[in-house]
Amino acid sequence: WLVATSMARDDDLPNDYFIDLLGTVEAEIHNRKNRVRDAMNYALIAIGMRNAVLAKRAIAAARRIGPVQVDHGETGCKTPEAVAYIKKAAARKR
Repeated sequence: WLVATSMARDDDLPNDYFIDLLGTVEAEIHNRKNRVRDAMNYALIAIGMRNAVLAKRAIAAARRIGPVQVDHGETGCKTPEAVAYIKKAAARKR
């Protein structure tokens, strides 16, 4: 959530900052605890929604990551699929 908040409040952060975070997400997401995987998936989506350059990088990372499994317990919540979510958000911006 910190990544999404940073993006919403700081337009001056360079793309490289987020590209570095994509590397961390890609390397670690499947080895993290349940809620951390969920937060990392949302960070991946938020990065992809920042601009076209980052969308391309985030989509590539999401494809390499593959499906993210998060146990939401006995709720109706589902883990969003990052590639589809980023593409849908980009289409809405146009």
